[in-house]
Amino acid sequence: AVDHYLDITNIYADAVYITVHSQPTASWKGAKGYVQDTLLSLVPNFNNCAVYACGTEAMIRSAKKQILAAGLPPQRFYSDAFVSSEN
Repeated sequence: AVDHYLDITNIYADAVYITVHSQPTASWKGAKGYVQDTLLSLVPNFNNCAVYACGTEAMIRSAKKQILAAGLPPQRFYSDAFVSSEN
């Protein structure tokens, strides 16, 4: 089971939260694929945007490459990669 919770009312009045599953179950009715592809399909202009990405290093590299190519200024891409904590 997957649980999602985000109260966007404290972030920005017009914020939209879209859950995207890259490996959805057959019953999933929401957005499917990579989150950056969903973002790129919804945002026509990145001039007044900032992107905060959190995920695997490969996901962040891919998202950054695509989003910068779409016009996001590099200094407005922020990220936090998931890393393994092996002992």
